[in-house]
Amino acid sequence: MKSTIDIIETDEGKNLRAFNMKLPIWISTLLVISLIVMLALTVNHSLEKDMASQFGRQQLTIAKGVALGIEDLIASIENSTVLLSRLSLEKETDTDMAGKIMPSIYGNLLGKVRFIAKVDDRGMIQSFYPPHARETIDKSLIRQAIKEIEKPYIYHADLTEAEHESADDGSTKSIVISIPTKNRAGKVTGVIITALSLDKIIDRFATPEDDGVTSDLWMMDNSGFFIIHPNHQLIGEDVKSLTGIDGNKGANLKEVFLAGEEGYGEYSLKNEKGDSEKRIVAYAPVNVGTELFSVAVSTPYGTVISLLRKAFINILIGAMALIIAVIITAILMAHAGARQLRLKGELKHLKEKQEWQDKLIEEHKTIAGIIEGSPIPTFILNRDHTILYWNKACSKLTGYDADEMVGTDKHYLPFYGQERPVIAQHIIDSDFEGLNKYYGTKGIKKSEIVDGAYEAWDLFKNLGGKSRHLYFLAAPIYDKNGEIIAAIETLQDISEEIILANDLKEYTESLRDELALNINLRKEIEELYDYLQSMVRSLPAKFFDIGSDGIIRYVSSDIKKKNKEGSTTIRGKHFLELVDPENRELVISKWEDAKRGIYTPYEIESRAKDNSRRHLLLSAHPMKELDRLLFVQRDITGFKALENKLYESRKLAAVGQLSAGIAHEVRNPLSSIKMSLQILEKRMNPSGNNLKRFKIAMREVDHLEKLVNDILIYARPSPPKMEQSDIRKILEHALEMTEKARVEKEIHVQINFDENAPPITVDRAMMEHVFINTCHNAIDAMVSKGNLTISTKFEGKGTQSAIVEISDNGCGIDAEDLPHLFDPFFTRKKYGTGLGLTQVKKIIDMHQGSIKISSKRDKGTTVTVTIPVNQENVASERIAQRN
Repeated sequence: MKSTIDIIETDEGKNLRAFNMKLPIWISTLLVISLIVMLALTVNHSLEKDMASQFGRQQLTIAKGVALGIEDLIASIENSTVLLSRLSLEKETDTDMAGKIMPSIYGNLLGKVRFIAKVDDRGMIQSFYPPHARETIDKSLIRQAIKEIEKPYIYHADLTEAEHESADDGSTKSIVISIPTKNRAGKVTGVIITALSLDKIIDRFATPEDDGVTSDLWMMDNSGFFIIHPNHQLIGEDVKSLTGIDGNKGANLKEVFLAGEEGYGEYSLKNEKGDSEKRIVAYAPVNVGTELFSVAVSTPYGTVISLLRKAFINILIGAMALIIAVIITAILMAHAGARQLRLKGELKHLKEKQEWQDKLIEEHKTIAGIIEGSPIPTFILNRDHTILYWNKACSKLTGYDADEMVGTDKHYLPFYGQERPVIAQHIIDSDFEGLNKYYGTKGIKKSEIVDGAYEAWDLFKNLGGKSRHLYFLAAPIYDKNGEIIAAIETLQDISEEIILANDLKEYTESLRDELALNINLRKEIEELYDYLQSMVRSLPAKFFDIGSDGIIRYVSSDIKKKNKEGSTTIRGKHFLELVDPENRELVISKWEDAKRGIYTPYEIESRAKDNSRRHLLLSAHPMKELDRLLFVQRDITGFKALENKLYESRKLAAVGQLSAGIAHEVRNPLSSIKMSLQILEKRMNPSGNNLKRFKIAMREVDHLEKLVNDILIYARPSPPKMEQSDIRKILEHALEMTEKARVEKEIHVQINFDENAPPITVDRAMMEHVFINTCHNAIDAMVSKGNLTISTKFEGKGTQSAIVEISDNGCGIDAEDLPHLFDPFFTRKKYGTGLGLTQVKKIIDMHQGSIKISSKRDKGTTVTVTIPVNQENVASERIAQRN
């Protein structure tokens, strides 16, 4: 049998194939190592955050304890000072008594105060203790006490300190308590002043070193300035000088202190070297009399997590070394190396087991009673997955006694029969992937109540002799360093709840299916009903479903009247209740005909709710497969009105034709009469009343001639003779023709003509007639010295139009008259035919143009005439649109 070396030396091809086979293994190994390192870094970061948060809460408890201790200390000193003030009397011997009692009270306070002094209402020191305190009591302190002599007063001050009493750091900050003394008459005779040394606060409440973690004690006044700080250079400095920003809340450190709230956070602060250093700061408010101070416990972030980081680095290095050793050993030593590693692992396991057992024995007696007496099945695993506790409830549930289970790692045995991890084991190992692997189908999730806990559900077909549904809740147990040392898992038999829930689920699903079916069916019916209702209501007629007994079964809505009467108001009534008395005989006759199969439509006239008369067309139709009739009622009032208008228009047209014939016959005699009057006036040369009569006769002949011309133009309009014309000349000629009327009323004319106006294609005479008539109307509407404005402009790109606006400031037109201005024979003047604007409208229509009149009463009127520049373009465009 050849060795590996022989094979390599003799067969290079096999060597290459072996290398190619090992290469993926090495790559896979490197990938696994990288993933392990990344996972370790992630877990370490999470543990650092948890440790920092837990440490912050611990420090907050310390800060609140320090704050409460300071408040209690100040309160005790204040009570002692009050007691001393009450011993004062009105006589001079009272001062001696106070001086005798001061040493006793000073001794009872165990050196917590710098001095005790009594000062009268003039600011003179009557007594003090200890003897050397006289150098510390300065005038400013006495003035402050006398200023607030009427009431107890607590404040902080910077005192002058004797050399032999000076603190090592030179701090002279003190809290001063001033209590007034009164005589028996209640008059204030002075004050008792007690000064509390802040050095004593530091000595009493400075946080000791805990597991190598040293914390600093700070104290700030109500202005945000340090009065206690390990760095003596910062005493008296503004807290803002540390430039702290909370990494979580983004609040300035000074603002946090001044807010008077308690809490903790991570801040980037300047250290003694001026460098930025991340620290965990816990803070709490301190009530010092009427002032609100703050105390804070500050610890470097790196110091807090240094142990964890060192442990992590050591573990990571050890893990990497172990992995490399395992790989090398596996290649070189194969089975022998594996056996040796197992022996080492077992030895390490036994040592760790012994250590943890020793630690847990101390706590066993405390928690054993709680767990053992709990009615909830409970067991606890240590870090080695060994069962520490297995209570009676758990034994009853599983059928396994504590004697069988405690001290073993067979926690899986009652549940699964074969070795596999439980939830508590995954929590101890922080194996969250394993949780998903084994319990992913068991509803595993984080607990909403207990931090770091997980819960799941599972079915066990034979647990304690019967099938059970269990609810698991497992939570970690931490040591003082925040590391998981064990895990507790509770069990709850929820079989009855699961059975009930399944029954309810099945019943709910069946109800849901039936409900969904009913909802879909109802929806389809409603959609069909709404569709049919929409069709019926969209019809212009109203439908009545009437039985053979004359009772209404159904009636549709009347859309035109917006009548919302539905079947709930009319259903069940006899149809004759809806018929007017004068129509009942006809309706009954038609009803009888319909029952005999004669369905003839008929009309009736009915009175509506608004008392108006409506014309209704009724028709009956048989309903298939039903012994009922469908009556259709249609309002034909509008058709009747159109019919009447058509009849009247035909009569009006006939009258117009007759009037045109008469006017044609009258025009020739009128011309003769006018000519004769003109000849007679020249020959007779009348004067006085005769001349007046001649003028009246001529005016009446002109009026009749105008009336005849208007009638002829309206009744027999001639087609326009189109030619290119200048719109300005047409308007100027119209103004000339109305000059007489304008001069008589002294009308002022303003002209705004477009200088670049192109020629337009119109019948010049007709357009002059349009503007003459419009100007006359404007002049008639104005009083003396009115304003008449005429303007032109041109608009449009393809088909250009000329726009003429004629405005006046006359009496205006009523709004109700505006729709009738172009009706024949409509006028509000005392004279005239009412055909002027009718002719204007007809001429504008013949030129394919438009006319618009806008007016307000007593404001004036504007007439806007729009005429296409080229009539041929308009005609061609309209022909193209029709095609």
